[in-house]
Amino acid sequence: MKNIKAAVMRQFGKIEIQTFPYPEVTEDTMIAKVKMAGICGTDLHYFAGKEPDLPLPIILGHENLVEIVEIGKRARTAMEATGKNLAPGDRVVFYPGFACGKCWYCRHLAHERFGTLCTNGNAYGITLSCKEAPHLFGGFAEYVYILPKIQVYKVPDDLPDEVAVLTDIFASASGVLKAMMPYPALNEGFRPTGIVAIQGSGPIGIAAGIIARLCGAYKVILLGAPKSRLDLADNLGVFDYIIDIQEIPDAQKRVEMVKKMTSEKVGVDLVVDCTGVADAIPEGLEMLRRGGVYLESGSFANTGNTTINPFKHICYKDVYLLGHYGSPPESYFIALRFIKMAWRDRHLTLDKIVTHEFPLEKTEEALIHQQQKKGMKAVIKP
Repeated sequence: MKNIKAAVMRQFGKIEIQTFPYPEVTEDTMIAKVKMAGICGTDLHYFAGKEPDLPLPIILGHENLVEIVEIGKRARTAMEATGKNLAPGDRVVFYPGFACGKCWYCRHLAHERFGTLCTNGNAYGITLSCKEAPHLFGGFAEYVYILPKIQVYKVPDDLPDEVAVLTDIFASASGVLKAMMPYPALNEGFRPTGIVAIQGSGPIGIAAGIIARLCGAYKVILLGAPKSRLDLADNLGVFDYIIDIQEIPDAQKRVEMVKKMTSEKVGVDLVVDCTGVADAIPEGLEMLRRGGVYLESGSFANTGNTTINPFKHICYKDVYLLGHYGSPPESYFIALRFIKMAWRDRHLTLDKIVTHEFPLEKTEEALIHQQQKKGMKAVIKP
């Protein structure tokens, strides 16, 4: 078998193409050809060296759409999370992480939030180094090796690659559903016909807005930048109001604008932060009504501190403050359904979210491009 090329990060801020031997497939594993791998904000964080404990060398990439090349006999019937049989040629997405099964959280809370609370879990492109065989544990490569613990989801035939590759984004954005859980003490919190404000106009912010709309939001407001991203968001037809934070740099003025869009200027029912900017949080809490829900979904890495007033922002407003760190494996199933609803039923042009494709050899260039926010979503296409 031929050697396999991969984009390897041996030092922060530098990517080099390296070759690895084609791995052996066992009864419980599979090897798949990478069709597209999305560049996530966490990839940019790691590339910039903001996570010093990252296990170098590593192949980044956890937003992966792949096509099965070889698959073990047992894996054919056991690996697909919804019970479908798998075969070479199938397009699949796979949940990139797996829990240790031994820590306190796995032993006591696994049935509630499998994997997301695990303190010793592993994930493709994040904690699995390519130093040891079978090496191929990231999507920025020609092929990826799928371990037995990984949950795989078959992609519907009528979803284009440019849409299916968004599964992980929609899985991350599905944290919006947390805000719809029954919390009686919240004066209803968010419910269908509620008003939602999304902070951040990146891919996850766009997906969160789409999910909020599909869940029955009456109005969806988007705050973000740059204008190119806002124009793309506007063309989707999902957002009722779009606020350009570069044109309106004053945070208090933005808060007042959002409140004017609500009944009696009380504030929105739900704010979802997808910015990854700590100082967005007090602004978001300001625009939230009393008894509302604030979902922090943008801080997947340590982006610094901010200051809030516990009385003014939390106690007096009686808000429910939710954290969202990763999503459980079933979020991929939910994400694919949301994508199908948006693509088939609402005819949203989700394929326009992927604005740039880069070959494997230009992975470093692609990461720098995405850091500069020159497009909405860049993918590696080996």
